[in-house]
This record gives sequence, structure tokens and C-alpha cells, in this order.
Amino acid sequence: MKCPNCGLWNRDSLPRCFRCGTPLSGDGSGQLPWEEEMVSVQKGREYTRMDDNGQAVTEKDDREVLAEEMALLQKRWEHGQEEQNRLRSHSAALDIHPSGRNIEHNSSRSRPEYQNPYIFSNLEVEGEIRPNARRVDPAPSGYGNSAAEDRRRQRPEKLKPLKTYRVSRRFLSARVLRWTGFILVAAAMLLAAYRYIYLPFLEESHKESLSETAIITPSILEDDPAHTIRIPGEEGASIYIKELRRSYTVTGGYATIEIADYLWYENNESVTEEEVTATITPYLKTNAGEQVAMGVLTFPVTIPESPLTLVSPDTGYAEVSTPMYNIQFRVDKNSTVTINGENYSDLVNTQNGLISYNATVQPIGNNYYEIRTRCQNYRENSVIVTIYRAVQEIPLDLSTTLSTRSINQTMTITATTLPGATITVETPHEDLDLSRLNSTGEFSFNARFETIGTNTITIVATYPGKEPSIVNYDVYYLPKADIYTRQAWPLNTAWHYSDLLSNISARIAKSQIYVCSGEIVSILSNTPQLAIMEIGDATSSRQVLLENQTTDTWAVGEKYRVFADVYGLYNGMPRFIARYTYPPLN
Repeated sequence: MKCPNCGLWNRDSLPRCFRCGTPLSGDGSGQLPWEEEMVSVQKGREYTRMDDNGQAVTEKDDREVLAEEMALLQKRWEHGQEEQNRLRSHSAALDIHPSGRNIEHNSSRSRPEYQNPYIFSNLEVEGEIRPNARRVDPAPSGYGNSAAEDRRRQRPEKLKPLKTYRVSRRFLSARVLRWTGFILVAAAMLLAAYRYIYLPFLEESHKESLSETAIITPSILEDDPAHTIRIPGEEGASIYIKELRRSYTVTGGYATIEIADYLWYENNESVTEEEVTATITPYLKTNAGEQVAMGVLTFPVTIPESPLTLVSPDTGYAEVSTPMYNIQFRVDKNSTVTINGENYSDLVNTQNGLISYNATVQPIGNNYYEIRTRCQNYRENSVIVTIYRAVQEIPLDLSTTLSTRSINQTMTITATTLPGATITVETPHEDLDLSRLNSTGEFSFNARFETIGTNTITIVATYPGKEPSIVNYDVYYLPKADIYTRQAWPLNTAWHYSDLLSNISARIAKSQIYVCSGEIVSILSNTPQLAIMEIGDATSSRQVLLENQTTDTWAVGEKYRVFADVYGLYNGMPRFIARYTYPPLN
């Protein structure tokens, strides 16, 4: 409502003017228009109805009241819009316009000083600015009733313009989010660099340092291959090995660790590699109880093959003429053994690891026998034995009961061939019996051995229209010791030694037997065992080379009395094949 005295517009709820205190009334009657409207509303709330007793009762209808109040609110809103339009038209007629774009209009009737147009003229407001907008001068002196206001108006040049800064909440939130995101990304990058760059680099540097200072050497632990690892550290410190789950104390500047090689592959049942890489991770235990990683140590470990030694044939190849051949080999106890895929492990422990296998040999050329063995803490070992039996158009088979050794100078040989074939024995023999040759193909004879050692028996079978069949069979002939040793010549003097060298060819032809007494000074080979024996005295040196065909094994530095027959020369010294070994006489 506009004050009739000063012209200030006041709220309708105020009984007096906010500026000058003049009483406000709508029409001079002392009753405001809104009060009249409220009276009409109050009247509209009441209505009369008849109760159950037939009496008139006046009551209020709240729904009617709500509808009228809503209509009144709509009417007051329209009245306010008309007043605002009128004020805008009045200001436009007086040529009063805003002076800037960013004036902030603060309306508060509790602070009358804001009604001063000078204060608002220096503020910036938001909204569109007309091209002809100009600055509004302060009101003349005397406007209002405050002496302080008059003094401020008289010195407008000393007043400092009021500047208001508004910060958008959206802008502030965006800036905080940007900085927060930047900080989080930087922290993540630093953490990733620490975890994936710095720590691996630090661990690698420790690893190189530890690998340079630690000492790793091959060794033996409880008869098994092993490695001894010495890790440097402070005296009395404790070093924990993760893989072994054990701690070791530093003594003498090093913690000494012995590890058997099989530890790195014992759980692999099908290991076939020749070498594996062992890895140990030592930790240093501090006084505070913490464990600090010292790095990683790696070293190669060679996996040994399971022991497998061929006895017969010792070279893995043999030529035979019989349909049966006895293959002999030696393995460790409790080993698993297969021959051509068939398991023979039950024979391992019966003869202390020595296995004898009767192989059936076909006349097809090469017959192959694959032997595989594996024992604990070793990798699998395999060998292929080849037994050759010539292809025969005329079958010629020796008896499977024939022996390969003989202590007698004669031996009975029995065989079978194609009935009607012709049999020829090309080696010394006697008593050839061909009586059953035409009917059953059987025949027999007594082979005679003229040399000590290996003697070859040769038999030829011929038949019209077929290729001849030739069989060669070797028999090792060695007389009994009492017979063999009685034929030995002495070789204990320089004259005997010179005589042997002067007549070496004749002695070899007769396979002359000698007795050699002396000390083994060196061993040149173990399969077969070749050893040099010194048979001389302090005044002269006389050495002989002996090939051990006895049942004993010689050792360097030991003295023996050996009975042997001449075989040849080796590096200017006589070479013998030893048949019997005895201790020295003195």
C-alpha cells in the first residue's frame, strides 16, 4: 500500500508507513481492503443446517473456505502483477534505467537505507541492459528523516562503491572435483610407480648383490648329489630359507646351507629334463622379529640318470647264432625296470640289482631290446641292446642249453637244421654225428679249443637252391686254476723280462702263460679294466699292461700276484690278459 505522506509503498500487513510512520488505511474508514476480504471469507465459512432434533445449526465448511482462499490468492497475485507493470511504466516515463549488467538487487524492508538510489546505482545487476541506460543521481538533500543519511548524501565522492561477488556453486563444485580427481590420479600414479618400478628395481638390485656375494658349490649329502650355499651376514644373525622352512645362524660370516639336489625334482614322477633351475629365497630376521627379503638365488641342478650298467653284452651289441641270448645288466635296488614295455621289477632285488634276461633272437638281422629303469631321486635312464642274428634261408639253430664258457678243452655242440642239408664244421672238432640229419635235421660234434680265452666255432649248412647259412659261436675257454697256473713262466727278473721282449711273437702265438707280481701304479680303463703293474725292483723299472679278466677288481697302490697269458705289446711294454688274481707271496 502506498503511503499518502511520503509515497513509499509498504506491505499491506503494516498498519503504519515503514519510513514516516503515517497510519495506513485502504479507504479512510480504517479498514484495509484485505481485512474486508477476510471478513467476507469468514462469512463464507458459515452455513446453517438442521440437526437430528430439527434445530438450526450453524457450521463451517472448510472446503468452501479453502476454495475462497485460493481464489483470493489468485486475485492478489494478479493485483501484484498490475502494480509491477505500472511501476515499470512509471520508471520508463521518468527515464530511469539500470546502470550496469551485474547489479544485485537486495530488497529488505528491515533496512531502509537500501531505499537510497545512490547505493543501488553502484551495484551490478543481472539482466539485459537497454542501450540508452544512464546513471541515476543521488536524491537531493533533505530526502528522508535521518541526519546520517543527509551527511552521506552530501559526500558522495568519499563513499566507496559496494562490490558484490557471487561464486557459482556449480563452478565451485566443478573446481573441487577437478582438483580432487587430479590429486587421486597423481597418487595412483605414484603408487603404481612405487609398486611396479621401484620395488622390482630394489629387489633386482638385492638379487644381483646377493648372487655376487653368495657362494654356491656342488657337494655330496648322504651319498646323494647336493649343493652347499653360503650366504654372508652379520655374526649371530638368523637367515630363514622359505623353500626349506628352516632358519640358519650366521657363523664365521656365513650361513651355511646344504641342500640335496633331488629336493628340486623329487615330486616330479615323469621328469625327463637333464637340468632344472633351483630357486631359494632367503629372509633376514631382525631383532624386532621382522623378516626382510634378501633377494633370490638361482642355480642349475643336474638331474643324474638312474644307474644302468650292461654286463652282457657290455657294448650294447652282439652277434649270435643261437635263438636265445642271455642279456645281463645291473641297476640299483628298488628300481623299476621294463624290457620292451614289459615290467621286470620283481627281479631287481633277487640278485642285488643284477638282472638276467633270456632274449629270443630271431634270424632277421638286428633284434632290438629297450631297457628302461628309474630309481628314487634319479631321472629315467634307458638303453637299447642290439642282438644281431643273420638272416637264414636254411635254418641253423644251436641248442639253447649251450654255455659260453668252458673249463675243458673240448665241448659238445648240438644243433638242428633243414633235413637233408649238408653240414660242415670249419673249426677244430671231433666226433661229428650226422646220423639224424636227414630225418630230423639234428647233428652234434665235440668242439676242440686250442687257445685260452675266446674260441670261435664255425658251422656251415648248405642246401640245393638256397643260400648257405653260417653260424659262428664263441666259447670262452679257461682251464682250472691248478692246470692254468702250472703252465706259468716266471717274470721276476730282468733276464725274464728281456727274453719276453726278444721273443714276443713266438710267445703270443703260443699264448704263453706268465706270473706277474708287483704293485698297480695306474689304471687306464675300467671297462675292461686295464692297469699298469710295476714288476721291477729299486734298481730297475719293469712294467707290464694287464687286462683284467679275473673275478677280482684291482686298486691303485695294491700289490697282486697275477697269472696271465701274453697278448701283445703296448707302448713298448708286454700286454697280458689276466686270468687269475692272488695276493702277493710276501
